[in-house]
Amino acid sequence: MPRHASAIVAAELRVEQSRRELREGLRRLRSRLPRPSFLAAAAALGALLGFSLTRGLRMRALAGALAAALIRLFAAANVR
Repeated sequence: MPRHASAIVAAELRVEQSRRELREGLRRLRSRLPRPSFLAAAAALGALLGFSLTRGLRMRALAGALAAALIRLFAAANVR
């Protein structure tokens, strides 16, 4: 096999290795990101807490209970 052919084969092997490493890195990144449903729940909770600060005591109690439930749910999901 000519010398330049072996250099081409070596370059192709490096490209394939790089692609495998990129796929693995993306898979690890996706596993670390929060799920969209959790992000939506956190946004809704933030809106509820903001609303409750301008309203009466009953709304604050409801918002606090929901915040505690969401924090427990998010913490349990991140333990996996």
